[in-house]
Amino acid sequence: MSDRWGSTTGGYSFRFFSPEQVDQILRDGLRRGREGSHTAIERILKHEPGLERALLWQRIRKLKNPTPGLKYRRPVWAVEDEKILRDGYATGWQGKQKAVRELLRRHPEWRPHLIWRRAGKLGLVRQPTKRCQERYRRRWSEDEDRVLLNLAGYKKLRMIAKLLHRSERGVSYRLTVLGESGRVHFDGYARSALADQLHFGRRTIQRLIVAGLLEVRDPRITPESLQALRKSGRLTGLQFHNEGDKRTSHAIKEQKASTTGEVESRSSDVNGTSIRSPKAPRARRVWTEVAGALNVSLETVENLIVVRTLKLYDPRITERSLINFCHRNGSLINWEFLDGETREWLRGSIGLDRSAGTDTAVHLNPFRKHARVVRRCTKCGRTIRGNAFFRHTKRCGSAKPQGTKTAFPIDVRQRP
Repeated sequence: MSDRWGSTTGGYSFRFFSPEQVDQILRDGLRRGREGSHTAIERILKHEPGLERALLWQRIRKLKNPTPGLKYRRPVWAVEDEKILRDGYATGWQGKQKAVRELLRRHPEWRPHLIWRRAGKLGLVRQPTKRCQERYRRRWSEDEDRVLLNLAGYKKLRMIAKLLHRSERGVSYRLTVLGESGRVHFDGYARSALADQLHFGRRTIQRLIVAGLLEVRDPRITPESLQALRKSGRLTGLQFHNEGDKRTSHAIKEQKASTTGEVESRSSDVNGTSIRSPKAPRARRVWTEVAGALNVSLETVENLIVVRTLKLYDPRITERSLINFCHRNGSLINWEFLDGETREWLRGSIGLDRSAGTDTAVHLNPFRKHARVVRRCTKCGRTIRGNAFFRHTKRCGSAKPQGTKTAFPIDVRQRP
C-alpha cells in the first residue's frame, strides 16, 4: 500500500502518519458519510500539509470501490491454438463460434475480444472492399443536404437512403445533425383528434366513415384484422345469420314479384334504357368484396368496422372529405359545444355551412339532448358533459351519482 501511495503522491514522504494510518483514517471517515470524509481529510492535512486535497479524495474513491483487477497478461498462442482458430473460421459462422468456445475452454483467463483480435492479425477476417469504405465514409455535399431537407418529412428514410445511395442510419444521423426529424407527416386528420375537436364520439366518427360522409385515405381492410376475426370464432355465427337473412329477403321479394310483376316490368325499361344506380364510392366497393370473401352481408362488414373489429389500412380522414362534409352536412356539427378557435377554423378555412343537412340533423336532436347537461364529480371535481358522466363514476371509485351537482350552462338557442 505504501508503494501505491508513493506512486500516487509523486514521491511524497509522510512525516506524521504512515500510509496505513492515512488509509485507516479515511476508512473511518467513509463510515460516517460525507461529513466524516471531510473531517478525516482536514485531520490528515493538519499534520501532512504537503499532501493535496484532490489526492486524498481520489484515495477515498479507491477505498470505497476497490477493484481487485487482475494484472494483464498477454496471451501466449500455441501452434495448436492457431490451428483451431483457422479451421473454425474456414467453416463459416458456426465454425467460428465453436472455435471461440473451444479456445475459451482451453484458456479460461482469455476473453473473446482477444481471440477476435488474433483472427484479424492472422488475416482470417474479411476486410470491407474499398468501394464500401468510400460509400460509408463519403462526405455529405451541399446538394445532398438540400435534397435531404426537401424530402424530410414527406418520404420515408428507406426511400431517401435509396435515392441518395446512403444507409438509413446515415440518413437519420445526418438529419439529427441538421436539426431535422425523419418522421413522415401524413396528410389528413386523425379520427381521435377530429372527434375531440368537433365534440363527436369515437363511434360516431366511425359511423360517418361507414355512411360515406367522411372518406379515409385508404379504406382497405388489414389482413391482420381479418385473420383475428377468423380466429375469434365469431365469423361462423355471422355467416349463419347472413344465410337466414338471405332466405327471408328472398321470400319477401318473391311475394312482391307475384303481386306487382307487371308494373315492375313496365317501369324497369323506359324508352329502351334501363335505370342505373350511381357509382358506389371506393370504400363501399372494397368492403363489398370483403363481405363476399367472408360470406357475410355488407351491413355486417360495416358494423364490424364501426366497432373497430375490422381495421382500415389508413384511417386518417382526408381534408377534401371534411370540407365536403362541412358544406353538405354542416348542421350535424353541434355549434354550441365548439370553442372559439374551432369555430374560427371551421368558418375561415373549412367553409362550414351550418344550414346544410338540416333534415338529417333533426333526427339527432333527441340523442344530443343529454349532452346539454353538465355534471360535476364529487370525488375528483371534474365537469363531464352528457351520459359519459355515469361511465366515469364507475371508474372513479367512491364517486356516487346521488351526490353530484348538475348544471345547465349551455344555451339551447342558436348563436350567431
